[in-house]
Amino acid sequence: MTVNDRNAVVEKSSEGPSDRFHHHENGMLSHHHQPQMSESISTRLLMTLVLNFIIPTAQLAGGFLANSVALISDAVHNFSDFTAIFISYITLRISRKGASVRHTFGFQRAEIIGALLNVAILICAVIFILYEALGRLYQPEAVSGKLVILMAGVGIVGNGFSALLLYKDSKYNLNIRGAFLHMIGDFMTSVAVLIVGGVLLFYPWYWLDPVLSFLIAVLILKNCWAVLTEAVSILMNAAPKGLDLKRVQEYLESRPEIESAHYLHAWNIGSNGIAFSCHLTVSDRRISDTEILAEKIRHHLFHQFGIDHPVLQFETNKCGNGGMLCEISCAESGKAGVSPAGSALARNHSFQISKVLSMLVRLILGVIFIVAGAPKVLYPAAFAEAVYNYQILPDGLINMAAIVMPWVEVIVGGMLIVGFWIPGAVVIYNGLMISFIAALAYNTARGLDIHCGCFSPGSGEAISIETIFRDLLILCLSLYLMYAVYCKKLYVRSDGNG
Repeated sequence: MTVNDRNAVVEKSSEGPSDRFHHHENGMLSHHHQPQMSESISTRLLMTLVLNFIIPTAQLAGGFLANSVALISDAVHNFSDFTAIFISYITLRISRKGASVRHTFGFQRAEIIGALLNVAILICAVIFILYEALGRLYQPEAVSGKLVILMAGVGIVGNGFSALLLYKDSKYNLNIRGAFLHMIGDFMTSVAVLIVGGVLLFYPWYWLDPVLSFLIAVLILKNCWAVLTEAVSILMNAAPKGLDLKRVQEYLESRPEIESAHYLHAWNIGSNGIAFSCHLTVSDRRISDTEILAEKIRHHLFHQFGIDHPVLQFETNKCGNGGMLCEISCAESGKAGVSPAGSALARNHSFQISKVLSMLVRLILGVIFIVAGAPKVLYPAAFAEAVYNYQILPDGLINMAAIVMPWVEVIVGGMLIVGFWIPGAVVIYNGLMISFIAALAYNTARGLDIHCGCFSPGSGEAISIETIFRDLLILCLSLYLMYAVYCKKLYVRSDGNG
């Protein structure tokens, strides 16, 4: 029987590490793609769970005794990590269940459901932290620096030890690596709380406590964004991060036995396994010959690209137009009479131009916010007077806005310049610009003769139609950057970070 007689669909796990194997059961091929969780990994996870319950419990009690919202925020963050590790542990256990007739890929995506639950928990933690921090910023209260230092030290020791427990397994297990990164983040947060406690021993800068809480909330939201984007990508069967399908296609077509490789698809089964399917055009030959070729291809796909669940379909004639994605390339280039290669080159050229342009835009926007925010940080009283003159905020919120807003501008501007979490930074940027324009337009319509306070808090230009148009131009640039991030995906890496 030849390939022309019928297509040979080959599905088999490639050879790899000892935790990936296959065997015959009752004459049928059985696949095992999920790494087996050893008892040592399980024990270390449980030890980490216990530590991450004791630490936040002590920090929460210490936070209430010290009257420190930053310490309470750190405790809530650690509690959320305890819940995250617990959910990850449970879902990891569930994901080890084998495939069934109904769940042919097994239960590996239980880990993704757990990740989404963790995001929901973290968002609830952020809401609590922001609520407490806003209240404390509005009415600062005395904080015990000594107790803050003591409890932060407990967090440093506990989180550092937890990170050491998970370090070894984090090298080859994605779930453990995520828990390890959580512990490192908690360790750094506790260090920041320790520094604030040290400052409070010598200076009564109690506003540092809620400000640090805001920074902790930003860190949590960044982690949420990364987890959420990765989880959604897996659920949407997006190509796995780090896997370049074009390189896979080039490797397949470089083999002398293969005339073309097309209709390529790759997706994550869960947080570890990579499934892959494609059509391979070969000369007319026996099926037994294609099985030998498939075995070689599976071996290289696993060791070169980490693909552990390939499905290869051999055929003697190209389907579609032979492009990487048959239907998509036909739909895009067939109507205009453009070849798939030419269409791809044109798209790549356009992408590079857009990337350079958007990089210039984000650098310009970052500099604008830093230049605008830095003088306000240095002269908060003058900026508070400018905010008061707008006659929009209640008197009780003026000082809080005068302290927080300049720091937000400087931090967001710095994030855009260094390229840190650009998706979140650009959303905050647009929200602030819309708020600024609304405030300017409102007071211009009211006929108030006041200074803008945009770049120089103590003096400067008066609000006018010109200042509104200037801010509208800045808003147009920030809206373009948002389009580049969310529509063209120029600054959203495959791991979800900006």
